[in-house]
Amino acid sequence: MCRKMDAKNRFSDLLEQLMLRAGLKNNALAQRLQYDVSYISKWISGRMLPAEKSIEKVLREISECIVETIDPEGKRELYDEYLVESDQDLIGAVYDNLKAEYDYTKDIKRASGVEVAPNTSFFLELPLLQFIIKMKHPVLRRVKSQEIAAAIDILALEHEYRLMVVGIEGENLSIHREYPGVHFSMLINMEVGERDYLYDPLFFMNMLIGFSNVDFYIYESVQAHGKAIFAVKDAYVISGMLFDNNHCMSVVTSENAETCNTIYGKVKSMCSEDMLLFRSVTMHDMLVKYNYIQAVLSTNLRWLIGHMAECFLPDDLFEEIVSKLDTMRIWKMDVAELRRIHNLLKNVLEENKVQIMIYESTFTNFVVSGELDFFNYKVTLTPMQRMRYMKYLLYVLNKNQNMEMKMVQRRFIANFQCTEQQSLYMSNAISYLRLDNYHYRNNIAILNRPVIVEMFNRFYYEIWNNQKDVVIEEKSEILNNIDHFMKAVLLLSKTENTDDGIM
Repeated sequence: MCRKMDAKNRFSDLLEQLMLRAGLKNNALAQRLQYDVSYISKWISGRMLPAEKSIEKVLREISECIVETIDPEGKRELYDEYLVESDQDLIGAVYDNLKAEYDYTKDIKRASGVEVAPNTSFFLELPLLQFIIKMKHPVLRRVKSQEIAAAIDILALEHEYRLMVVGIEGENLSIHREYPGVHFSMLINMEVGERDYLYDPLFFMNMLIGFSNVDFYIYESVQAHGKAIFAVKDAYVISGMLFDNNHCMSVVTSENAETCNTIYGKVKSMCSEDMLLFRSVTMHDMLVKYNYIQAVLSTNLRWLIGHMAECFLPDDLFEEIVSKLDTMRIWKMDVAELRRIHNLLKNVLEENKVQIMIYESTFTNFVVSGELDFFNYKVTLTPMQRMRYMKYLLYVLNKNQNMEMKMVQRRFIANFQCTEQQSLYMSNAISYLRLDNYHYRNNIAILNRPVIVEMFNRFYYEIWNNQKDVVIEEKSEILNNIDHFMKAVLLLSKTENTDDGIM
């Protein structure tokens, strides 16, 4: 492993690029930091790194100085590259980028004694934790455009390692912002031994949420068995073979573009569309292509409701909502067609056999916020509208003797580190997830393969039948809880001076 002649470490290279783009001189930065200018020169040349004990303050000052100094055109370019919309967010993005490159350079120095990584490195064996850390390469900060392909036997990993793997995106990209230029395809092996039908579906839901702000796809492939490959086109690759759940063997890392693209291409070539585990759709697609209607009219309806939706709307409240919305703009359909779907849904709920589980916290959140997922469009109801919504829910529960309802009062897995409260709509025709990812976009996923449908069928069965310490089954207790929430809404209505309309 040879160091490239005259190559600089990644931190120094990024610092120089940002200072050049901002027109920030060494002297000006030295004055801002109250450092001798020779230190700045050494940081840029790569002869020295800032001291670890003061790195947080130094990088924050550098980031602020760059954003304050850069001209308007250059700032717009950085806004575009980092996909931010304010100076404060830009300062944070520049800081995160510099910090990632600094940490990466320091890790290389600790591991090899040099600050510049060779183009390609080989490790006979690495602890899995170290492998995952190496996956978190600073190149992931390039959020404007990114092509990523991975083949990871993720269901064979211990739970903590699974969360670390999918935490790559969570640690680098904010879920509150979208990154449409980041395309991520992952191959996973579904032919594992003993499945955990409670944990595994929850893990999938949270993985989909974590990556919902990028263009993300999961494919079923036995080719992922025993593998851990993560390739970023033109930029970085790490590849190894999983061994005993804690180690990877024959690990190769490379920043050589040709090597990266070769491995990326081989993984991407195995991403066959018919092997997609989840098919991402919009609510517009669900409505106009009749997927929504097919799901409602199908047999064996089983719903797990994580956020209040259009399911329990009385006619008058439906009309109040649609009168304030541009349905042609939102769903590309007129009010009459949406009304027809509403009437169909109402008739099904009042007459057909349905199993419904609702999280207790779903009621709590609805009472406090009034937020309603109206065909995947966020609306906020006034307290009195919330009251009418819950009164109709009670009406349906009492009217339809074919409806079974249970209430989920606690987490299914106490120590699960991610959010569990998501919506799952199962039927014999179409089953899909409606995930709560803050913005109601990229959040609908149709279960696309028999293996994943079976997994979520078993998941629902497990909750419905075997989680008696978590799920309230007695109808009288459920009714009492709903009555309690309705009283809470009345209390709120006395403190909020709002008219009886959508806020």
